[in-house]
Amino acid sequence: MLDDHILVEPSPTALPHLHRCGIDVAGLDVVAISHFHADHTFGWPFLLLELLYRHAATPLHVVGPPGVERFLRTMMDVAGVPGIHEEAHEKLDLRYVEVDCSWQVAGPVKFRAVEVDHVPHLDCYGYVFERDGGTVGYSGDTRPCAGLDALAAASDTLILECNGPHHPAAGHMEVAHVEALRERFPALPFVLTHLGAGVEAGHIERCLVPDDFQTVEI
Repeated sequence: MLDDHILVEPSPTALPHLHRCGIDVAGLDVVAISHFHADHTFGWPFLLLELLYRHAATPLHVVGPPGVERFLRTMMDVAGVPGIHEEAHEKLDLRYVEVDCSWQVAGPVKFRAVEVDHVPHLDCYGYVFERDGGTVGYSGDTRPCAGLDALAAASDTLILECNGPHHPAAGHMEVAHVEALRERFPALPFVLTHLGAGVEAGHIERCLVPDDFQTVEI
């Protein structure tokens, strides 16, 4: 979450975690999706049902790769509640924004998507969000690539995935990759996310490994 009104990735556990943190889903302005893997998206049916239940009146901008509305509509079919998509669009103000890698606006949020290298069969993006005269970058899922360096160069703080070692074909960051990125961007603060089991990165300078549900001031 950024500033209690931007949800980055509607993960399967997003709704109960928002409840635990005391964040009102009816106050969300933007839901941003980096790519269409299940761990980043399969909380959407529960989130949408909650928005309907709460009669959310605020426009909700859903930002994601091209085809995001179609993908989420199909997800509602898979969830066994196909009519909810249509009902939501009758009762809620849902606005879809497909990313195009330029600076774009979604409600009160100005952002730019940057394509990153995660898996070859999906369009995968990181984001730069403007915030109070500064910028917050979010890597999405990625391996080291030109897009990640572009995100780092455009960010005042970078929220960076570090899922840890995978099969060589898998597109995730490892601790050694974070160390190498630190060498290229020595002054950029990192906040690690999407941590895999056994990842130890506390030794990297200006690199925060937050606890679950921790609020980080940046």
